[in-house]
Amino acid sequence: LLGSVLDGVGRPLDALAQLMGLPGKIGMDGSAVWGAYQDGRLEDIWRYCETDVVNTHLVYLRFQLMRGALTQAQHDAQIKAVRATLEKADQPHWQEFLARWAA
Repeated sequence: LLGSVLDGVGRPLDALAQLMGLPGKIGMDGSAVWGAYQDGRLEDIWRYCETDVVNTHLVYLRFQLMRGALTQAQHDAQIKAVRATLEKADQPHWQEFLARWAA
């Protein structure tokens, strides 16, 4: 994992998310968005953006826990709520996200 993190210098959110046991980038990273747009792959961009936002939110929750703005119970409740919401989604990118998300 450390090797992949070091390879991800240009992708700090992806590296940080993976270090925290989160899925990180799925399918593409920001450098591929323009090419996907030119190819008309708007749904791929949409899925990438959605999962990126959830990764960002989960990293933010962990940061809030570390700085004491959330208690462990509050953090755990937020994580549970995110997981429950994603489990209700039937789109394949959310199923992949959940499968990659460490328990």
